[in-house]
Amino acid sequence: MHIGGKRLKEFNQVVDNGTFHGYEIENSNLPALICLHGMTSDSKSFLELIDHLKSDFHLILLDLPGHGETELLKEEKDYQFSSVVKRVHSVIQKRIKKPFYLLGHSWGADLALHFGAEFPDEIIGIVLIDGGYVFPEQVDGMTEEKALESWEEYIGSSQYNSWNEVVKDYQQFTTREWDDRLDTIVYSNFKKEESKYILRADRKSLLATIRAFYIEPCSKTYQHIKCPVLLFYSTIPDNDPTRDKGINRIKKELDDIKVIGIKNTKHNVHWDYPEKVADEIKVWKKELYESTY
Repeated sequence: MHIGGKRLKEFNQVVDNGTFHGYEIENSNLPALICLHGMTSDSKSFLELIDHLKSDFHLILLDLPGHGETELLKEEKDYQFSSVVKRVHSVIQKRIKKPFYLLGHSWGADLALHFGAEFPDEIIGIVLIDGGYVFPEQVDGMTEEKALESWEEYIGSSQYNSWNEVVKDYQQFTTREWDDRLDTIVYSNFKKEESKYILRADRKSLLATIRAFYIEPCSKTYQHIKCPVLLFYSTIPDNDPTRDKGINRIKKELDDIKVIGIKNTKHNVHWDYPEKVADEIKVWKKELYESTY
């Protein structure tokens, strides 16, 4: 696979008796950026974004456990954030031997924060794309039971008789018109069984991950984050008290954070405006370099 003329090398990395699948655009002369996707997605979620970052970073995209082509974990407790980040850390150690940036979307953003708290000396900076600041603590009345019920319903309803049905449903998750690149990104999240398109992400993995949010909430990481953080938040809907509470809390508790809301964006901010997100990341990276040197 190639992105804008750059070869996206596929790899399978064995760690802790399991295998992680991912992609890499290597450039040893550039700082590394590790990309962690959200729930039900996979590493291809970032295909458009990395097209605008390929000249600025050594890029590594991972399929997280139970997603894409990475194997399931054996026990529910293995999906707790502290456990997953140790496995991700083992993968990274086998791919690169230098400090790096972490980028995460949604669930991946929470993982990035937990990683930053666990391995602070290895991180240059963390990029959060609409994650790590809201769910579930800032959502009034969102008990673990309600969250699990909601996800059970979502998983069960994510069955489609045709690809057109998938596209029609997923159009609601982005503010841009559907095109071939979105089609490639979303197609990767599905498999076809008995003439139906269903989620590739494993049901048990998804539910175990939801439980992990309640066992190890991301706010517990804030006091341990020592590196600069860049947070992108979705701006739709215009009025969202839950979002505002989450932003206010993370701004209050992190020493070095830059917060950006790009207009007309939903949860998949990097789908809506990949070039704008990439440009802001590059500006932030330059600011960090100039403040250091």
